[in-house]
Amino acid sequence: MSRRRGLKYITFCEMTTDFLKLPLEERQAIIPDWSQIAQKYGLKLLFWGMPIGVKEHIVVVLETNENEKYFMFQREWLGLGTPEAGKLVKNTRTITVY
Repeated sequence: MSRRRGLKYITFCEMTTDFLKLPLEERQAIIPDWSQIAQKYGLKLLFWGMPIGVKEHIVVVLETNENEKYFMFQREWLGLGTPEAGKLVKNTRTITVY
């Protein structure tokens, strides 16, 4: 019996200098905010961490059953089209896993 599994998105985040200057507690508090935004679009933040050996500072793994939901989430998460765009996240790279 085959089981349908959700799409997973491994997203590497290069953070801005403004983010890196925040106290540790403030930086740590941002990830739960990302999880809440993800939930609005039916995504689940499975886990996050700090990658080693790459220029990015944070990696998050998200899961959804609907591909377009990830892109809707990404638009709000990154503040695209708003004055918030680029304030904390400088660049992202995403690997889609089927």
